[in-house]
Amino acid sequence: MSETAIPTEPNTLSALDQKVHQNLGDRVVLKRLTRWNEAYKEFPRYVMEYLCNRYVNPDEPKTGQDKIDHLLSEHYVESSQKELIKSKIKENGAYTLLGELRVRLDEKRDHYWAEVPALGSGNVRVSALVLKDHGDVLLSSGAWGSMVVEYDASYELKGSKYPLYLREFRPFQVTRLSLDDFMNKRALFTDAEWMDLLIQSIGFAPAKFSSREKWLYLLRLVPFVEANYNMVELGPRETGKTYTFRNTSSRSFVVSGGTATPAVLFYNQASRKIGILGLKDVVYFDEIGSTRFSDPEATISVLKDYMQTGQFSRGANQFMAQASIVMGGNLEVDMTSRRPADYYLHLFIPLPIELRSDTAFLDRLHSYLPGWELPKIQPDNYARGYGFITDYLAAIFVQFRRRNFQTLLSGRVDFGNATGRNQDAVRKTTAGLLKLMYPHRDSATLLASELKECLDMAVECRQRVIDQLAVIAPREFGDVRLDQSIRITG
Repeated sequence: MSETAIPTEPNTLSALDQKVHQNLGDRVVLKRLTRWNEAYKEFPRYVMEYLCNRYVNPDEPKTGQDKIDHLLSEHYVESSQKELIKSKIKENGAYTLLGELRVRLDEKRDHYWAEVPALGSGNVRVSALVLKDHGDVLLSSGAWGSMVVEYDASYELKGSKYPLYLREFRPFQVTRLSLDDFMNKRALFTDAEWMDLLIQSIGFAPAKFSSREKWLYLLRLVPFVEANYNMVELGPRETGKTYTFRNTSSRSFVVSGGTATPAVLFYNQASRKIGILGLKDVVYFDEIGSTRFSDPEATISVLKDYMQTGQFSRGANQFMAQASIVMGGNLEVDMTSRRPADYYLHLFIPLPIELRSDTAFLDRLHSYLPGWELPKIQPDNYARGYGFITDYLAAIFVQFRRRNFQTLLSGRVDFGNATGRNQDAVRKTTAGLLKLMYPHRDSATLLASELKECLDMAVECRQRVIDQLAVIAPREFGDVRLDQSIRITG
């Protein structure tokens, strides 16, 4: 690890920071404390926030930071050290590791196995107590945490030895969680305060951005709270796209260019393992223009069906999933006017050739976020004050995916002659934004002005999809104007 650099900012807190800490003290962390050491970029943000929240006193940070330095240097294992650590487990009888953990059920052997990437092993026995206490998360998305691994050379299963045994596991996550409490706390803050708290929670300094830019950051979060949500964001480099989807939740997965295969995305028929669409809440295709699809016709056909129905088939197997799909990529932009370069025929051109003119695929996108409107992230754009602990907020987002906020539009929004697909897109985006900004409202208390600002954003971002489709297929999409069809009536 590199030498620790202690933050030099004064410890004075803004009025909002003081209010947040007073009302949400056990669910927030001082964000600047989690960014003191560049050597920790490899760790998910929620891991560093957990450690900082546990060990670092904001008034005297150095002692806690030194403890974290020691903890990570002693117990975090890089893949190149796995043989050394296995040797330590054998020689010492047990060893404490920090890292990622997942559990799977081996039906053939009627046995649970812990998969510990730090050890390069997928056949670590796991204690019944760990399964009882943490089985739900370990068998689904997996989790980071501290674990104690023991060595027992005497254990055999069907003639094979499996000496590694996971005795204890302590996840890096918040255990006290109540969605109703979260929604009630929202009522303590003004709209502007709540917006700034959310922006700070995902790692950015709200004072550096306009109201419009903050709304676009919130739009990035809709896939986390709305199941089966499909979005594209194209814009300049370094605007925080990948940063957001890699760090906001452990239940998101970043596909970084390369080749996307049916086995990885959907189901591996050889190993009989479900793909990332069945394991994660959000799948983000980073650098989408560089992504290549193996067997494009079959892969994209299955993906299109999934984006419409939430189901996919592989062989004789059919699955349902709730993962949202987000595609992010680079678009050449005039940074002075913040507009896409004029030479694009349409704004889907940066997508892979298999997707850029496939109107059936593109029409399944619920929104197009105009990434060219967001500024490049500078060092002073990162959050300094209090924000929700990332893992806490991610767990809240998971619960919101199970709540239906589309009912708040019933009887209040007239969709006119909008098609079913356009209505669905606008409903889902509006519902997602309502969950983020106005979770404390119900059908009786939601103000028309609050509904309108969420609805307007939803209509705009679906219209952007339609406008680009109109360039590709003008006869089908050329006369569609959602702002003339959709209006609030109550």
